[in-house]
Amino acid sequence: MTVDSLSDALRMALFFSTLYFIAALLTGVWKWRSMLRADNGQAHTYIDIAHHAALHYGPFIVLAGVLATFWPYGELFPAWPLIAIMGGTMIASLSRYIALGFRGAISNQLHRPTAAAKSGLVFFFFGSVLPGLTIAVGAIVGLTYNIR
Repeated sequence: MTVDSLSDALRMALFFSTLYFIAALLTGVWKWRSMLRADNGQAHTYIDIAHHAALHYGPFIVLAGVLATFWPYGELFPAWPLIAIMGGTMIASLSRYIALGFRGAISNQLHRPTAAAKSGLVFFFFGSVLPGLTIAVGAIVGLTYNIR
């Protein structure tokens, strides 16, 4: 298998997954150092969330890239823009968690939500959940009816 033999969607997914892998490694070190320095042995909530998000987003985007290889609507609309939207949305979410971890001032952004926190779920839904569902349904159609 060569890079040229991969679909654009899978190549895009692997690119984002590599970024999440690097983020998971770096936030893991950050979490470990925070745990060592904390009196209770726990990292700050958002350091922990950033690390877990990076760990989860990597396989999620790869799975979306693999499912996109069965996308039956490529002639009408390629799947790679959906992967790009998902990847960018997850980068933005991860960046928010990292910023909250660096600030260390709050442990629950929804306790007294800012405008960014209030719009975050809508942003994540339209930027990640909806494109992901679209790819999943397209893959089911492509697999079921052998369309491609």
